[in-house]
Amino acid sequence: MKVLLTGATGVAGLATLRALLKDPSVSHVTVLARRPLPAWVKLPGSPPASSPDSPPTHPKLTALTQPSFLSYPPDLLPTLAEHDACIWALGTASRSVSESEYVEITEGYLNAFLGALEEAKVGSGEKPFRFVFVSGNGADSKGKSMILFARSKGRAENALFAFADGSSGKVKASVLRPAYFFPSPEHPEDAQHQRGATARFMHTVLSPVFSAMSMITPVENLAEFAIQAAKGMWEDKGRLFENGEMNKLVEQAREKA
Repeated sequence: MKVLLTGATGVAGLATLRALLKDPSVSHVTVLARRPLPAWVKLPGSPPASSPDSPPTHPKLTALTQPSFLSYPPDLLPTLAEHDACIWALGTASRSVSESEYVEITEGYLNAFLGALEEAKVGSGEKPFRFVFVSGNGADSKGKSMILFARSKGRAENALFAFADGSSGKVKASVLRPAYFFPSPEHPEDAQHQRGATARFMHTVLSPVFSAMSMITPVENLAEFAIQAAKGMWEDKGRLFENGEMNKLVEQAREKA
């Protein structure tokens, strides 16, 4: 299986990238990003870097620099068509940008990419292209919430479902709504780069509370579930997955492995 991945330097995306590279059923991963992967990113099975500032490499990894996520050059379309699935983990915090910027990143980027996939003619009735969208807990499918995050994520989810529904079975969509997640403790350097000092402090304070409320999605669970969805593993369960169901299904899969 060949997988496209966005958001590879974010918490969810990086955990997913590592899991993809370790998965023997995944033959190749293509990361789409606006800049090369930073040198601090540590990947399993990555050869020694040629210099301290060199981006990480891996035999199964191609990192493509995409200057804009609002338009895709025609010569990229054949590359997109070679893939079997996409895991869309690209996103940002609504508090860190203006409303218009957040809507552009959350909805505009996704819609532009869906247009590129349509032009690339991905998938077929016999072998559908699977698109996994990492949304978030509280997303509003009706798009009427007073909270920017909720209504914009909800509209993005609906756009993806509409795209899949109009593909005559050539595209299958899965939407994941994780709750609170944090960089993996297995890679302490991640938190230093992905979360500020305040967020790291608040994590130590709030994570026990979120855990008691079943409002935590371990990032390893999120990555595993995203890959399982990209393989079509849970299509009999539906196409919209909330936090609790994801954690439960991941544990079930581990027990059967």
